[in-house]
Amino acid sequence: MNRIRLTASSGRQNITVLFVAILMCLTGPSSSLLMIATTWTVPTTTLLAPTTTWTSPTPSTVSQGCDLNVPELRLSQSSSRQVNAVYSPRDPKNIPTGFARMCNKAGGFAPRPIWDDMTNGITPWFESDDGCFIYFNCNDAHWYVDNPSGAGLYLAVPDGSLLLPPTNGWVSLTGRRVGAPKMSFI
Repeated sequence: MNRIRLTASSGRQNITVLFVAILMCLTGPSSSLLMIATTWTVPTTTLLAPTTTWTSPTPSTVSQGCDLNVPELRLSQSSSRQVNAVYSPRDPKNIPTGFARMCNKAGGFAPRPIWDDMTNGITPWFESDDGCFIYFNCNDAHWYVDNPSGAGLYLAVPDGSLLLPPTNGWVSLTGRRVGAPKMSFI
């Protein structure tokens, strides 16, 4: 498994990492972009590069279908109590059930092309036992927390990593910081 170590000392490296991450979002992962991403780094954070294969979700798999060394997350202190839970990483190729529900509710849109357009195919999404989910949207470069029906509740700007959600800076979709969740890695 490749890991990206973050030890950059110049602003140019930070811009290069951001540029490569944007390219990966727009064009999808390629071996050359992954190679660049593993050699350029951002300070104070560790990004994880994916392996080339993913496993199917099974009850015995700790990460339940995500073959990355990615920690589980805990959301707490949210005024939307439903999202206060532990979230497990999921294979970015799989579509959250709530996302598919929202596509159907919004007019019967096919979820696969929309999901593929919104995500980069390498950043895992995270799911709680009751179906709430957290994902990164490449189109607007924000992380989102959605309820089980797929309705968005909170968003945050990435903080040094496009593969892990930020622990701070969450706001409600109405712009309120009061009642926004706190995130920690387990």
